[in-house]
Amino acid sequence: MFSVPAHHQRLADQVDGWLDLRVPERALSLLEPMLADPAGRPAALVLRVRALARLGQFADALPDLAELRQRDPLESWVDLTEAWCRKRTQDLPGAIACLERLLARDHKSDIAWFNLGCYLALAGQGERAIDAITMACGLADACRDYARDDPDLDSLRNDPRFRQLLRAAAASGDEPGGDDPLDDDEDDDPPPARRDHHRRN
Repeated sequence: MFSVPAHHQRLADQVDGWLDLRVPERALSLLEPMLADPAGRPAALVLRVRALARLGQFADALPDLAELRQRDPLESWVDLTEAWCRKRTQDLPGAIACLERLLARDHKSDIAWFNLGCYLALAGQGERAIDAITMACGLADACRDYARDDPDLDSLRNDPRFRQLLRAAAASGDEPGGDDPLDDDEDDDPPPARRDHHRRN
């Protein structure tokens, strides 16, 4: 991911603390020294994206994500977070394109497949959505459990293929462990700024 230089670590921890306390305005007010330092700017952009997302300013986060993509075109967090923000700006085609770009690089990302299925379902592309959810479930069985309650997938609930996925979840009796890695409109935080995603996108 985008590392924090040692001389900015204390400031980054302070900003992160304000974000955890849900005081994004304070976090934003502290970021200028990191943003002005070329060595610290990438990590500062990640923190600013998180703060803007916390404020519901999803469109304002997109330029920072574009800059981060220029710095590291292969960083999955950027694609996942851009898709997450674009969904919340009602840009479903843009969100779908972000996840398709990620999956072209990493065909085994269950979170990308699941979120792609959610966004396709919201866009009225039911067949493609079920294909994507099926891929996610094949990669991570817990995705079947998440699919049971995700409101983004409500338009699929009467489809026999989707119902079969849910029956498989009920038959397995597996319970998802820890934070689930899927989309949630109640969560105003983007995916964590690390490669192993364990929260909702």
